[in-house]
Amino acid sequence: MSDAGWGPTGLEVLRTRDFPDSRLARPGTVVVCFAAAWCPVTRRFMPRFVELNGKLPAQLAIADITELNDPLWDTFRIRITPSIIVFRDGEVTLRIDGRRFLGITNSALGQLERARLTN
Repeated sequence: MSDAGWGPTGLEVLRTRDFPDSRLARPGTVVVCFAAAWCPVTRRFMPRFVELNGKLPAQLAIADITELNDPLWDTFRIRITPSIIVFRDGEVTLRIDGRRFLGITNSALGQLERARLTN
């Protein structure tokens, strides 16, 4: 799926080049959903993720790892999509891994709402 496939979300689509040295090349707090367009669980989850836009004190973005040879799979040890990683000034501060066949549950997603995403 191209950027146009994620386009209706209104979220920035990140690629490998946005993650030099296992960091996110963005200032501030960014909640990144690592997503593969071919994954039905990810496609069902994406509207729930997009609903959080503007409700969290952070920017939301999608790391498109649709291609199985994308190095981000290994860099961040992604095993299940969707998975969420929160970055603050480029550093990982929180991680919510998807669960097989379930993706990210409502209770796991609640971690984002309870987390201190800002300083």
